Amino acid sequence: MAQAIPSYAMSCFDLTKSLCDAISAMVCRFWWTQQDNEKKIHWLSQETLCSRKEKGGLGFRDLHLFNLAMLARQGWRLLQYPDSLCAQVLRARYFPDGDLIGVTEGPGISYAWRSIVRGVKALEKGIIWRVGDGTNINIWLDPWIPDGVTRRPITPRGQTLVTKVSELIDPVSGEWDCQLIKDIFWEEDVIRILGIPIKHGMDDLLAWHFDKKGLFSVKSAYHVLHDCYIRELKQQSGESSSGPSHESMRGFRWKDIWQLKCPPKVRHFFWRFTHNSLPLRKNISRRGMEIDTRCPVCWRLDEDGGHCFLKCKYVKECWRALNLEDVRINLCERTSVQEVSEHILGLPENKSLLIICFLWSWWDARNKANVGEQRRSVTDIIHRARSVLFAVETEEQARTPSVLTDRCRRWAAPQPGTWKINIDGAFWENERKGAWGFVIRDDQGNAAIAGAGSLNVVMDALCSEAHACIAGLQAAADQGMQNIVLETDSQILRKALLSEEYGRSHGGVLFREAKFIMAAMFGSAEVVFVPRCCNYAAHEVARLGRGRDPDHPVFWMTPLPCFVSDILARDSTEPGAS
Repeated sequence: MAQAIPSYAMSCFDLTKSLCDAISAMVCRFWWTQQDNEKKIHWLSQETLCSRKEKGGLGFRDLHLFNLAMLARQGWRLLQYPDSLCAQVLRARYFPDGDLIGVTEGPGISYAWRSIVRGVKALEKGIIWRVGDGTNINIWLDPWIPDGVTRRPITPRGQTLVTKVSELIDPVSGEWDCQLIKDIFWEEDVIRILGIPIKHGMDDLLAWHFDKKGLFSVKSAYHVLHDCYIRELKQQSGESSSGPSHESMRGFRWKDIWQLKCPPKVRHFFWRFTHNSLPLRKNISRRGMEIDTRCPVCWRLDEDGGHCFLKCKYVKECWRALNLEDVRINLCERTSVQEVSEHILGLPENKSLLIICFLWSWWDARNKANVGEQRRSVTDIIHRARSVLFAVETEEQARTPSVLTDRCRRWAAPQPGTWKINIDGAFWENERKGAWGFVIRDDQGNAAIAGAGSLNVVMDALCSEAHACIAGLQAAADQGMQNIVLETDSQILRKALLSEEYGRSHGGVLFREAKFIMAAMFGSAEVVFVPRCCNYAAHEVARLGRGRDPDHPVFWMTPLPCFVSDILARDSTEPGAS
C-alpha cells in the first residue's frame, strides 16, 4: 500500500531519487517493525527485498526505477497514438521532425516534458523494430534483431555501405537476400536475421521486445530496468558484491519455494530460513546485541540454525517421531543453509512439504518458549505440522477439476458448402528449423489438397504454425474456395488471427498476412481451435515436410499419394491417433 501511494505522481513526473529512497526507507522500517516508534533489526538489505522472487527477493519496488517505468509508459503512448491531441502538441513544440526516440533534454523545456524524455530513454532499453519492408530501420543503430541485450548486430560495420534493412531484402522475391547477408554478417547474426519473418508491403512497427505479444507493460519495463541496474552494479563492484547476486545465492531455485503447496506464511518462513535471516540468538548476537545465546528450548548450547532445527535434543525427538532421522542426519552434513534447503526441496513432494511444515511448527513452538511460555510437546508440534499439510491437501483436492479426455473425439466434416483447412507446424529448437503442413477437405470428408514444406530458419513454433496457416489459406484461395473453416491446435495462433493482440509480436507480419488473405480472398472464414487428436492428419503431413527443400514445398492434388491417403484414413478411423 505504501509503495502504491505515489503511483499517480510517478506516472506524470520524475521524482528525485532522494525522495524515492526516503519512501523506500519508510517502507522497509514498516516491514521489519510494524510500529512507528520501534526500531528493529533489518535482517535483509533493501536490494534483496527489491529483487524478484525467483532471484531471492520479495519483489518490493525500487521506486526510482518504477518511476522511470511509469514514465516510459507515457513515451509508449506517444509512439502508439501519434495523432492524439497530446502527441500533436508535444511534437509541434519539442520534436517537429517526428523522431521521439531521438529526443534529448535541452534548456527551457518544461518539467513534465523533461520527465517524459527520461521515460523515453528508459523505453529505449526494451523496444525493438518488427521488420516489414525495412525502409525505416537502420541496420547498425536501431534495435531490430530479436536476440541479445542490445538487439543489434554483433558484426562490426567496417567499410560496409549498406545502411537500411530494406537493402538486405531481395526486391524480386521479397525475401531475405541470403548471399548478401552471409557476405556482410558473422554466422551468428546470419542465423538470427534469416529467422526474422518478413512480408512484402508490410510496414515496420515498433514493439516491446520483452513481451511475447510485443506490447509494453509497466511491469515488464520495471524488470528490464532492474536487470540493467543489477548488471551495472556487477560491473562497478564485481561478482563479490554483497547484493542480491552474491555467490551463495546464485543458482538456487528460489521459485521452488514460492511454488510450494502450503500456506503463504509457511512459504515466507522457509524463504527467511533459506536466507538465514530468522532472529536466532546467535544471529542477534552477531548484530552487536548483548544477549544470552543459549537455546531457549534446551538451555544447553548456543542457538544457531543448525542447533535450532537439527541438533537440539528436543527437535531430535520430533525428527524421530516423524520417522525422518535419516533425513536429519543427512541435513547435518550440509555446509550451508542453501544446501539444506536444496536437499529438502529435492525430496519427494509429500516428504518435502511435511519437513517444511514441521520446521515452521517447530519455529513457532521455539518462539513461544523464547518468551517464557511452556514448551510444547512433541505430539503437539507434529500434530500442528500435519494439520497444516492436511488442510492444504483438502483444499487442493476441492479445487482440482475433473479432467475430461479428448481421446474419444475425432475430425468432423464441415457444414455443406464449406471447406475445412487443417494446419500444423513443427519446430526443432536446437536446430532452429521448422516444417509445416496442411490438408483441405470438403463437406464429405474427401481430401482435395494437401501440402508440406520445411523452413530453413525459424524463431519459434508459433511462426511455424503461421507459415502453415498462410500456405493453407493461399492454396485454398488459388482453387477459388469461398467458405472455409480453419482448424488449428494452437490457441495462441487462433487468438492472433482473431484479434490485434499479437500484431506486434515476433510473428506479427505473418499474422497480418494471414488475416489479409482471409479478409480479401474468402466470402466467409472461421478460425477454430481443436485438440491434437482432431488435427492428426495435418500433424503427420507437417512431419513429412521436414525433409523437403525449403525453396520447393510440395502440394498434392486429387488423387493423393498413397502415404497421404493412409494418413487421412487413420485420421477418420482412429480417434486420438498420435
